[in-house]
This record gives sequence, structure tokens and C-alpha cells, in this order.
Amino acid sequence: MVSVIIEKTLLISLLESARRKYPAEFFCLLGGREKRKVIYITEVIYVPWKEGETHATVDINVIPKDVLGSFHSHPGPPEPSPEDLRSFPWFGKVHVIAGYPFTPENVRVYDTDGNELEFFVV
Repeated sequence: MVSVIIEKTLLISLLESARRKYPAEFFCLLGGREKRKVIYITEVIYVPWKEGETHATVDINVIPKDVLGSFHSHPGPPEPSPEDLRSFPWFGKVHVIAGYPFTPENVRVYDTDGNELEFFVV
């Protein structure tokens, strides 16, 4: 089982970005480091992407190889959609979803198969 640690200031910034984009979806890639079975999320990796009314898309050819995961917001619950599950393998090992109203209590982390992972904010 993988554990995920997210820096508190980074999570607060991501949640603020989600609130500002609402009701549109906010999307970014996440970087950091991996040691044993712990993934430390410490940075945002921005890549060119297109924003639609209900979703965001990114060209998989511009994704850096060292991406650890993704973050995106949902206007409802923080659960992966079928489209999310299809795209997860392209965006690293962990996927953070923030649901409305974009508070730390409305954040979930998933692996590429859509299994919820334990995470800690430090």
C-alpha cells in the first residue's frame, strides 16, 4: 500500500485554485519525490491544457516523465468519473480529487486503478 504526503501550503493553494475556477474544472500535474512506498507531493507542474465547460484535457505528449500524479476539481463529490479512470494511467501514480466546496475534508487521493489511498497533510 502506498501512502501519500501532501504539503499543506500546496494543498491550500490547489484548493484556492479550484474555488476560483468553479464551476469549471481546475487541473494540474503534481511532482515531488517517491521513497519506498511513500509519495511526497511538493510541487505543481503546469502543462498546456484545454478547458471545456465540464472538463479539462491535456495532450499526453507534453507530460514530463517525472510526474507523480494529478490534481483536479469536481463540482460535486471527490470521486473519480469513468473518464478520470481512463486517464489516470497517463498522469502518474496518484490522483488527487477535490470536491465542492473545496476544503481539505473534501479531498480524496486515488491510485491509477481508482482505489482510494491514505494521505496525510503536513
